[in-house]
Amino acid sequence: MSAKEKITRHTISDSGNPYFFFLGIVSSEPDYRLSVMLNRHLAIDLRHSQNDIFEGKDKNEGTWSRFITTPLKISLVSNKSRGKILVRKLKNIDYLLVIHDIADRNNAESLASSVRKCPEVTAVFLFNSLEITDRNILLLVQ
Repeated sequence: MSAKEKITRHTISDSGNPYFFFLGIVSSEPDYRLSVMLNRHLAIDLRHSQNDIFEGKDKNEGTWSRFITTPLKISLVSNKSRGKILVRKLKNIDYLLVIHDIADRNNAESLASSVRKCPEVTAVFLFNSLEITDRNILLLVQ
C-alpha cells in the first residue's frame, strides 16, 4: 500500500442488539425431559421447534435443540451439542431459557426463583443479553 492511499474506516453500531433476559439452567436431564418438567412446573407448553439452531451449512457440525411456546413467550435452547457450546462465555450452563416477553428484571427474577424449585434443575442463573459479549447470543431470539 502506498503512502498516498487514504484508508477509509467504517464503524458498526451496536444499536441492533436486542435487550432480553434469559436464564442459564444447569441440569443433567436431556432436553426433552427438562421441557416436560418445566411445562408441568411452570404451567407452560414448551414444544420442540422445527427451527433448531445450526452451525454452518452442514447440519452435522453442530445442532442445538430449541423448544418454544406458542405464541412465543419462552424458549428453551440447549447450550451443548456434540461437544460444542453455543454461547462459549457460558460453558458451564446446559440450557438457556429465553424470556421473550419480560423486560422487567423483577419478573425475570420471579421466574428464576420458580425454576429453582424444580427438582430436576441443579442451578439457575439470571443473565441480561446486553451483558454477554458472545456473538451467538443473537441466535437465541431468532
